[in-house]
Amino acid sequence: MIKMKNQKEIEKIFIKHRFKDFKWINPQKIIVSHWVRLKCMYGCKEYGKNACCPPNTPSVDECQKFFMEYNECVIFHIKKKFLKPEQRYGWTRGINERLLKLEQEVFFTGNQKTFLMFIDSCNICTNCSKERITCNYKISARPTPEAMAVDVFSTARQLNYPIKILHDYSETMNRYAFLLIK
Repeated sequence: MIKMKNQKEIEKIFIKHRFKDFKWINPQKIIVSHWVRLKCMYGCKEYGKNACCPPNTPSVDECQKFFMEYNECVIFHIKKKFLKPEQRYGWTRGINERLLKLEQEVFFTGNQKTFLMFIDSCNICTNCSKERITCNYKISARPTPEAMAVDVFSTARQLNYPIKILHDYSETMNRYAFLLIK
């Protein structure tokens, strides 16, 4: 467990990077499900086309074991509405870049096992190499929680965060990034 003093220090980092809506959760309460992986395989256009998406991620069982190695997790809630669907990618790229800086700063507080999961597909590159081994930004590229088989809907609802299936882009998106800390 993170000592209260260190937790307050870490929360100051979140605020500094303009992430004010967050909650701490025990990583053992993160819901990992096989259906999430199958949804990636049979319902996501990023499958096999992104170095940080399945099949370039650990198996569902390996993901579950990975979360068990951590003591703390922070879930960041970020909401946004767009006029055009394509606006999402530039916005999420900027959010993910800020999250990477935050992750690095938390790492330097003595939390060497800190690990971030982005709010959306990595999209650091405009032309992804499609394979983890040939990724141009191995140090910065991160998976989404869904790529790690996280049932974001159920996990967010445990914390009373809003999340629902959107029917069109006139609705506000509720996106979630996860920061694992040990």
